[in-house]
Amino acid sequence: MSQNLLIVLDPDLKAPQPALSKALLLAREEDLEITVFVNAYSGPMVRAVGLDEERFNAAKKQITHAWEQRIYSLAGAHPVSLALVWARREMDALRTEILRLLPDLLVVHTSREQGLRRHLFTPRDWQLIRKAPCPVLCVHSESWEQPPRWLVALDPGEQDDDAAPLANTLLSHARTLTQSLNGKLQACHVMDGVDDSLVMLVAEGVPDYAATLESLKAHHKQQFLEYARSQGLDSESVDLLEGPVADALARHCEENQIDVLVVGTVRRNLAERMLLGSTAETVITRARSDVLVIKPDRFESPWVE
Repeated sequence: MSQNLLIVLDPDLKAPQPALSKALLLAREEDLEITVFVNAYSGPMVRAVGLDEERFNAAKKQITHAWEQRIYSLAGAHPVSLALVWARREMDALRTEILRLLPDLLVVHTSREQGLRRHLFTPRDWQLIRKAPCPVLCVHSESWEQPPRWLVALDPGEQDDDAAPLANTLLSHARTLTQSLNGKLQACHVMDGVDDSLVMLVAEGVPDYAATLESLKAHHKQQFLEYARSQGLDSESVDLLEGPVADALARHCEENQIDVLVVGTVRRNLAERMLLGSTAETVITRARSDVLVIKPDRFESPWVE
């Protein structure tokens, strides 16, 4: 289980701070340490006081104190450490704090697009998802159901494939967090479908193509079911989905009222390590649920030299 959590607050003092409220649910069950990061810098205040240093220091002290009171009020009885910074370049300050603390889990709030209810990520969010050397939990404003429902998207792959150890890492994280919340965990695997028109076109030139495709799908399905059994997953907690990965996962999350979707990425070479795979990015932006992004054990953060 994560031993320390780093929570990134919204910059609005009056905001409800769902990242903190959900992190507290995790922390209270396991008595985890929480560090709360917020950039108290106020551009309007700086412009209002101008070059008057005395007024600036007084205003800065007042704003910082207001943030302290707000955080302690939201945290209630759970002890928290504060990482209050005053920085015009927030990302630099946040990066410094992440590398100092090396949290086991980073929690950040992302907004939803009205109607579509999809994640809207700021440049800061994408920096954290792509570069932070730790799992990142992106949360919406809506509360989790009780008990919460978690879904882990697995691709065990072949035994010598990078996907195999990543699947184990995803399942381990998902299980531990779900158990800490007394939640329900489901696992799924998406078999990316092939367009019917393409099957028909290829089949004209290769008579056995359609049969071969069905054979491959059956092998893929059997492989995943065997992996699920080896990990102690019963048939009721496992689903096999078919179709474009992002669409299939988004649809399944909505139909099953999933609170948190757990996904991973295997992109980590020098050319790609700053970016998640395109499939993972699409899944994240289309998900109706909160999303926990897990990096592989050998993930190389560009922030760590």
